[in-house]
Amino acid sequence: MPTKLPKYAHWVAERRFLVDAAAMPKLDESKARRIEDLYIADGRLRLRAITHASGEREFKLAKKYAPETPLIGPMTNLYLDADEYAVLSKLPGARISKRRHKVGGFVVDVFEGPLEGLITAECEATNRMAAMAVEIPPWCVREVTTELAYTGGALAQAQAVPA
Repeated sequence: MPTKLPKYAHWVAERRFLVDAAAMPKLDESKARRIEDLYIADGRLRLRAITHASGEREFKLAKKYAPETPLIGPMTNLYLDADEYAVLSKLPGARISKRRHKVGGFVVDVFEGPLEGLITAECEATNRMAAMAVEIPPWCVREVTTELAYTGGALAQAQAVPA
């Protein structure tokens, strides 16, 4: 792990899994958030629009720094208003959309568009040890934390669900 955290960043430890839809609990669509991401070309910036179940919208610009290990890395967020989001959303990049559900200590993402059928689960912690200690539910069938094809930026560029 890097010894110096970039200014304004915080550590994020994430683990990602493929989900068996038939084995997981029923998702309540009325509580889901819709997430639309733009992975801006030629960098590590992600522009995100979140539509909450209430209809309220939230906008943010994130940077995930290149991690030394796939499990933990620095990240920073900048919250935007609708006008700022509108300006930045015109930048070139790759787009992805999904419905996000909270299931216990996990978020479950049900992808739309070319990735329809892909369902992933993610748990997040503030350090590596806490992330490794998370109890993995049986509906998480394969860990893909270290597989680059399952990162948000790679999925946004994919035209089909990775094999």
